[in-house]
Amino acid sequence: MRITFSERQVGDDLAEFLRRSDCAVEHAGRHALEVRPRLPLLDAAATLEIEGLLRVWCKLHPESIAAVTLVYGVDVASDINSLGRRKPS
Repeated sequence: MRITFSERQVGDDLAEFLRRSDCAVEHAGRHALEVRPRLPLLDAAATLEIEGLLRVWCKLHPESIAAVTLVYGVDVASDINSLGRRKPS
């Protein structure tokens, strides 16, 4: 799953949080992360896991919520609380 962000420091902080939460994280360009849980999960379960972790991170960093967007490759659901979702460009 791809997560985009507007500021490099936000991306670095989020990547570290996700790594501590047992996710594999790779930078995908200057303003994006590719994230997946290290545990083998079905796609839907992996999506729920990452969404949940992102919700927690956003609660811990309310000043950064607007800087983080969850990107889905196929399907765009309604917003999760204050998280934005969009199709990749």
